[in-house]
Amino acid sequence: MKKNDLRILAHEIKNPLAVSKGYLEMLDEKNIFKYKDIIIKEINNSIEILDNYMEQNNMTLKKEELDINLLLNDIEENLTNYLNEKNVNLKINYLDDDIYLYADYQKLKQVFYNIIKNSVESNAQNIEISYSVSKKKIYITIFNDGDKIDNSIIDKIGSNYSNKILGHGIGMTLSKEIIQLHEGNIKYKNNIGGVSVIITLNISWR
Repeated sequence: MKKNDLRILAHEIKNPLAVSKGYLEMLDEKNIFKYKDIIIKEINNSIEILDNYMEQNNMTLKKEELDINLLLNDIEENLTNYLNEKNVNLKINYLDDDIYLYADYQKLKQVFYNIIKNSVESNAQNIEISYSVSKKKIYITIFNDGDKIDNSIIDKIGSNYSNKILGHGIGMTLSKEIIQLHEGNIKYKNNIGGVSVIITLNISWR
C-alpha cells in the first residue's frame, strides 16, 4: 500500500470514529441503550473500511437499492452530537416522494460525512442539504456558509494537485472516487454567502 493510500485510509476511518467518540462522551447509565446501536454501527463501519483496504487496494462497491430519505436521516441522526459540539446547524430539506438509488450505502454515507466535515473545517455555521429529481437523475446540493474556495483551484478539487494545496483534500479525493464509481458527478461552486457541493447520481425506478 502506498503512502498516499494510507493517508486516505486514515482519513476515511477518522469520520466514523469521531462520531463514535462524540456519543461515547455522552454516555451514562441513563442513555447507554439510546446511543449503543449508533456507536456499534459506526465502529462496524470502520472495521468494514479496514477490511476493504486489506482485501485489495482497489475500491469496490456493494450496491443495493436504498431510499435517499433514509440515508439522509441516518446521516442527520449520527452527526447531531458532532455538529452540536461544533455549534453548526444542519438543515435537510426532505422531499415527500420516495426516491431510490442503486448504490453503496456506506460509501455514499462516507461522502456526506467528508463533505460535512470539510464544511465544518471551513468555518461553516450552517449547512443545508436539498435535492431534486429530473430525467432519471437526482441532484443533491450541500450548501455551507463557510469560507469560499479559491477559484484558481476549485475545478481541480479531488485531484492530487488539490491535496497539496488543501489540508482536507484527501476526503475530497475519496469522495470524488466514490461518486465516479457510481457513474455520477461531483462539483464545487462558490455562491453568495458560501459554497455549494453538487452531487449528481442516477436514480432507480421501482
